[in-house]
Amino acid sequence: MKILLYIVLFGFTCEALASAPSEDPHPQKDDVILPLPCNDIMVFRKIRTASAQQRLKDAKFTSGIRSSESPFAQDPYLSFVQGGFKDQEGYYYLMGKYEVSALQHQEIQGKCPAGKISLKDKLPAVSLSWFDAMQSAREYSLFLQQDAEISRKFSRQIFARLPSDAQWEYAARGGLNVSRLEFEGKLPPMEGDLAEYAWYQGVQSAAGHLNLPGRLKPNPLGLYDMLGNVQEMIFEPFHAVRTGRLHGQSGGFCVRGGSYLTNKDSVTSALRTEKPYFLKGHELQSKDTGYRLVIDTLVAKDSAEVKELNTELTSLGTADTTGKAGGVSKDTVARLDKIIKEQQNSAKKLSDEKNSLEKVNSTLSKSNQELSLQLQQLRDEMVAANSERDEMRDVAVVANLRLGGFLCRSMSDELSTKLYFEKTAKVLKDRCDKNDAMCPAYQAASKSAKNSQQALQMLSSYYGDTLAEAAATYDLKLFDKSLRDARQQLEHSGVFAFIEKYVSHLKNYAKRPPDPEKNREFWSGECHVGNK
Repeated sequence: MKILLYIVLFGFTCEALASAPSEDPHPQKDDVILPLPCNDIMVFRKIRTASAQQRLKDAKFTSGIRSSESPFAQDPYLSFVQGGFKDQEGYYYLMGKYEVSALQHQEIQGKCPAGKISLKDKLPAVSLSWFDAMQSAREYSLFLQQDAEISRKFSRQIFARLPSDAQWEYAARGGLNVSRLEFEGKLPPMEGDLAEYAWYQGVQSAAGHLNLPGRLKPNPLGLYDMLGNVQEMIFEPFHAVRTGRLHGQSGGFCVRGGSYLTNKDSVTSALRTEKPYFLKGHELQSKDTGYRLVIDTLVAKDSAEVKELNTELTSLGTADTTGKAGGVSKDTVARLDKIIKEQQNSAKKLSDEKNSLEKVNSTLSKSNQELSLQLQQLRDEMVAANSERDEMRDVAVVANLRLGGFLCRSMSDELSTKLYFEKTAKVLKDRCDKNDAMCPAYQAASKSAKNSQQALQMLSSYYGDTLAEAAATYDLKLFDKSLRDARQQLEHSGVFAFIEKYVSHLKNYAKRPPDPEKNREFWSGECHVGNK
């Protein structure tokens, strides 16, 4: 057993995998495999949150979607996530590659299979209460604590639990493995129909039946059945969404992702549903509700890490910058800290000394004059820094407009090229059918049309990422002012019409949820119409 535990942290051999009761139908070299009781295994994936080496630089993202069926539960709200483990590539947490099976759930409770493993044992564990899932995480955590080698390999204590709301949605959307545009879509990027990735209600998919984990395609992080099959319980209670944030009232438990009983149109990365902990005097158990586990660790494992994090925290906002990109310099902040400290020392000195009222008033008057002068100087520097920041921001917005206009025009030109070669290929195809000598020309035109299609897809993807970055970085009101500035600069360049089209796309993007595939065709088509 000890040898087996050493192997699991870095991947099993084929023989080891074959001997485990649980199945991993899609093994990958970067899987993290941990032991279960009964000589079984559970497979996890590294969900990377940041490439930065600073713990406090967590990943910020927008959960939810616009124009959802249930804005109460799914409207956009700001979320943050950071992994507790770190390697050379940055921070990450571990999430179960598959939903926990009935067999694995039983084994965690110490119930090893006595005979042949049935198909039902391999299905996801369902008809469990939230408390059952929490107890399973507790029992598995205790099991992991019993082997010091596991903690040593991770260099810190590890434990299992249900994923947090932010952890679940970040992983469901694709994390760092997708572009910003793809991340903000209703569904993660898919090559094909949703039925190839998720089990949902309907004869074309689950048809009302629970299915084995891992039989469909994975999401961009290599996770299976994040959407559909069983709706998955998370750690925190349900909170309603209120104008960009989660409401303060804690409700029942929250399930994510939908199940085999969910309608296709309702399955999204943002799907959140509240469930009562109890129903008719008993803990709620549903035939379409299960769970997957995450492996995480303490924020700070000892006093040294607490000190390190406190040091990192106090350094935030005092970066040694010139203020061109925004904020004030480290020197300015340090001088302000010095003034505050001097005033505190001065006040203490005055209270300690038994001076005459006249001396105190004189000293205070001089001190206040010096303080006012220094604060005014600091104020002027801050105003200058902020002014310079605003100027650089405006330059960046105009540069973004130029880029958006250029990409829009490029898409229009590439679409014209694609349509030309497609039309030419169609004509040459008829001639090729009648004269073999024309076939090389037909093949060349077809290849050129295909190349143009690929170039158009690349441009539209870049265009979508540019829209997403602009919407996330700037107040959209800035673009109206900058558009007037751009008109003066670019009115006679032939690009301004495309810039106007880009701004209209940017505003529309902010109003409705993006659908990458449909929007790519829409954007390129509109840019092309604007060129006529």
